[in-house]
Amino acid sequence: MRYRGSHRLGKWLEQGGEKLLDARKDDLQVWYAAQRKSFCLEIGCGKGGFLQTMAKLHPDTTFVGVDKMLAVAAKAAAGAARQGLSNTTFIVGDIGHIGELWHEPRVARIYLNFSDPWPRRRHYDRRLTHAKKLALYAKWLCADGWLEQKTDNLDLFNWSLASLAENGWDIAECARAFAEGEPDGTSLSSKYVQTEYEAKFRSVGLPIYYLRARPKQAE
Repeated sequence: MRYRGSHRLGKWLEQGGEKLLDARKDDLQVWYAAQRKSFCLEIGCGKGGFLQTMAKLHPDTTFVGVDKMLAVAAKAAAGAARQGLSNTTFIVGDIGHIGELWHEPRVARIYLNFSDPWPRRRHYDRRLTHAKKLALYAKWLCADGWLEQKTDNLDLFNWSLASLAENGWDIAECARAFAEGEPDGTSLSSKYVQTEYEAKFRSVGLPIYYLRARPKQAE
């Protein structure tokens, strides 16, 4: 699939290329090994608006965005570079490839914002809250880390709640059709930091669903 606007890829790479890592290359593992503090990870970062806002709210925290499409990740990286957001990094690739490289719990937050719902049953294994994906997240999250999901898709939301419960996760918060609020600069929560999609959906009156969960702690 060709990304709309990808004819600008060269410009985006020139502007944000230093912020881009390839999940299939050694530079990602070098970057990971060099991290001395936990970081926050958005899977399916799109154009990067959410991460840019989070990076401004929390300048001492590193925010990492992942997207499968080079043009999408490059546009996000270029936007962050233009704003001088030194605490952002973007990865091009699939989280399955990343899972082969990351073996230590270094992630403070995992954000799943308006992910593809993959509505056909035969594609459920592609959902970002499928059991195989949850196993990766459990390996990556720090002991005090959290997974957060926001979506406009009620079927995906209910399915995610069931998948989390079935795979040994504690659900700390479940908010259905919650009202928008002001971003909290003291919290890494994604709840009140809107993505481009959320702003669009709210403008036409669609309800937004949110959950926060973590793997159950060993007794």
